[in-house]
Amino acid sequence: MGAAPLHRLPRLPDAALRGALGGRAPPVVSPRRWALVASLFALGPLGAGCGGEEPPTLAEVPAFELVDQSGAPFRSEELAGKVWVANTIFTTCPTVCPMLTTQMGNLQRRLAEHGEAVQLVSFSVDPENDTPERLTAYAAQHGADTSNWHFLTGEREAMRRAIEEGLHVRMGERQADTGDIPHGTHFVLVGPNGHVRGYYRNDQAGLDQLVEHVGTLVD
Repeated sequence: MGAAPLHRLPRLPDAALRGALGGRAPPVVSPRRWALVASLFALGPLGAGCGGEEPPTLAEVPAFELVDQSGAPFRSEELAGKVWVANTIFTTCPTVCPMLTTQMGNLQRRLAEHGEAVQLVSFSVDPENDTPERLTAYAAQHGADTSNWHFLTGEREAMRRAIEEGLHVRMGERQADTGDIPHGTHFVLVGPNGHVRGYYRNDQAGLDQLVEHVGTLVD
């Protein structure tokens, strides 16, 4: 699989990009920068270490308070001390979200041996429409076990901060002609101390690497 479409690539932390660039400071975001990032992702997951080694520590995820599919408040503190995998979706997505959700379901089954030590989090990029009720229906439609897979929504600005400033993943605006919302399609691994540990493509190689890295972070 080649590089992901440029408009759906994650907004990478500068520290991560500096590492990929051999320590040099990254330029201001530009089409050239996105092209470079695309080429890096084509080679494999960013943050990947050698087999059996923990992935490096990247950006810290700031605290957030959102709402889960049951309508209950969901705070980042609930993930403290746990390894978690995040992605971004929206329930009326006409393109990639069903595949991303299916892949997350596959990850849930593959990571079941770790129990509650591993959590899955799907952030909505369409919080105005993705109510808890819609997220509940979406989770049921995809056979999600919500005991450790959380579907989050909330005020748009709170979602933007969590997604763009926290995970460093894009959260775009709805396209009038297609109804699509450009957003990140990589999976994000966050360690028990609340730091991003890697970004992974949604193909088989990327998911295999993600499962391996989760295993290195679980006590």
